[in-house]
Amino acid sequence: MYESVEYHKLLSNQTKNMPSLANFFYTQLLLQIPVPTTPFTSKTILITGASSGLGKETAKHIARLGATRIILGCRSIPKGEKAATEIQSTVNCSPDILEVWQLDLESLESVKTFVDKVNNLPRLDIVINNAGIQTMDYTVSYGTERTIAVNVLGTFLLAVQLIPRLKETARVYKTTPHMTFVGSALFDVATYPEEHGDDHDLFAWFGQRDNIPQMMNQYNLSKLLLLYGITQLSQLVEKSKVPASIVINSVDPCFCKTNLPGEMSGTFRLFFKTFEALFARSAEEGSRLIVMAASRGPESHGGYFRSAELKPYAPFVTSDDGVKRREYVWEQLCRRLESLQPGVTDILSDI
Repeated sequence: MYESVEYHKLLSNQTKNMPSLANFFYTQLLLQIPVPTTPFTSKTILITGASSGLGKETAKHIARLGATRIILGCRSIPKGEKAATEIQSTVNCSPDILEVWQLDLESLESVKTFVDKVNNLPRLDIVINNAGIQTMDYTVSYGTERTIAVNVLGTFLLAVQLIPRLKETARVYKTTPHMTFVGSALFDVATYPEEHGDDHDLFAWFGQRDNIPQMMNQYNLSKLLLLYGITQLSQLVEKSKVPASIVINSVDPCFCKTNLPGEMSGTFRLFFKTFEALFARSAEEGSRLIVMAASRGPESHGGYFRSAELKPYAPFVTSDDGVKRREYVWEQLCRRLESLQPGVTDILSDI
């Protein structure tokens, strides 16, 4: 467990690297985001959370850019099919390139079935981990708070199992597959719990309502934990025994109008929707950044895109104390994934 002085040092570094108000206004109101032009000819691309918002708009760009097969991972098949119809009519692509697959990151059985289907694909070129939730209501899933369960545990449970398929595609087709995670600059303002129980189980700690003073922090924290996991996973892939190149990166798509806050209610929802109306970009604009990250070269491996640029990580990620924390979070994450699906972390030893 971290000593208080180390924690406050990390928190200080975190505060120094928070986006300034001027940066926020620039990113949200002035930044020019180019329309993607990199072709995806012959590629098979998987997008989670694809029935609405950023996922759906990302699929439109990818269809426009010539992908051969686009898999829309959706919790609701009817909503996914409605999205597929909209994508096809908007882009005027063949409906045959769009497939709607059921995926619920809160369901172990759903994730397993989804992975089994992916493993039967001839190839897998790009995975865009976009699915996520934001809620102000406390519930428990996978033995932890639901936002953390979906945005971190469910996301990595799927991602880890898709890496072998990406690497096999690299080997067979002599290409460089990508795995892009949709993050958020809100990790900058996340509050990480200095103390989380005598048993040092980070995820079990969030399984108790009294340990979460502010539900608003849970989304931000989920993106911080996600970032720590991405940096560690990227390092493992880079040191892989299997010499097939894949690129793992993450991207902040800016603050966009999406269905993410759909589970909010009351005064907070009213405040959020007002703020959104004033400052949020369209989901289409944000999706351009996702497509950009998913088409960048090996120089972006392990990297993070913000404001359409590859940015260095802040000290709370790269400092000695930051490395200790992210290694600790990764160990906790792997332990929890293994408890959810015994044997899944063996994949990490073989990649």
